[in-house]
Amino acid sequence: MKFFNIRYLFFLAFAINNSYGQKILYHEYLPTASDWDIIEWNTKKNPEKDFILKEYVDDKGRVTALEFLKDNKLFEDYVCYLANKVTFEYYDNKIVEPLYQSNEFPVATDCEMWYKSIYYLNKDNKIESVERYSIYDISNMSSDEIENVKKYFKPEHFIETPETKKMLWVDYYYYSFAKMNSIYPVNEDYVLDVEYFGQEYFTDEPEFPSIKQSLKQ
Repeated sequence: MKFFNIRYLFFLAFAINNSYGQKILYHEYLPTASDWDIIEWNTKKNPEKDFILKEYVDDKGRVTALEFLKDNKLFEDYVCYLANKVTFEYYDNKIVEPLYQSNEFPVATDCEMWYKSIYYLNKDNKIESVERYSIYDISNMSSDEIENVKKYFKPEHFIETPETKKMLWVDYYYYSFAKMNSIYPVNEDYVLDVEYFGQEYFTDEPEFPSIKQSLKQ
């Protein structure tokens, strides 16, 4: 396994704003002990206050960014393995989903999470495979800790397919109202399985009804 010795990777992001055809949606959410919980889509609450999920949507009806805010700033007191900002890039046959924790890529040695996923779609917008990319920082680790990382952490780059993982979906579309113009891409044999996802996560509202409706598109 190859490792990065850099604690954080900084990025130059293209500024998303209404002058480029972006529509902004505001949703109410609450942080929980393990997740972001959507309370209300398209809330009328003041976007300058409270817990607001800010969703950017392009002129094709596709989500391009999600920002989890508190009092109009990225919420900092989050669970280690959650991103508080996500962007989406669209190409002919793929969706690129970088994750950020306060404008920095998450480091897998801290939270065991990847910082970027690439979803490859077929002509019917079904996911055929997913590429995952992670960053590891071993600069302050002992030799024993490094060996544990090599044994138990996933590599910096790996691929998921329906053969290696039962269900494939675009991770943070779960928190998006627009998704891909109301489409929720999944793999060909995707099944809404309560036992697989867990009762609480699977039946949560308003997220889950939004997914069910999108799968009918």
